[in-house]
Amino acid sequence: SELFRRFEALLELHHLQRWSVSDYAAALSITPTHLNRVTRAATGDTASHLILNRLIREARRNLVYTNLPVSTIAYALGFDDPAYFSRVYAAATGRSPSAFRAQLHGDEE
Repeated sequence: SELFRRFEALLELHHLQRWSVSDYAAALSITPTHLNRVTRAATGDTASHLILNRLIREARRNLVYTNLPVSTIAYALGFDDPAYFSRVYAAATGRSPSAFRAQLHGDEE
């Protein structure tokens, strides 16, 4: 739908600012509940899950294409605590950021 495409465009623009579902809904002039209905209809996922997935995709991109420390990546993605970022990343992907990077380089942990 057009509304979902507008949400995706906003997500690309604002994912580094760590907008909440309410922030995106407000920018689209709809309620968070309606935004969730729209995202579920389009993808089967909630808006918060799509927001998290976009953040994790950015984290992976940084882990693959830079040599930045995990803590620097965490701060760049708007996390105040690198340990919390690592927990969020591990919960979403099944491995820590450092384990993901080690696997890329063939250094299995």
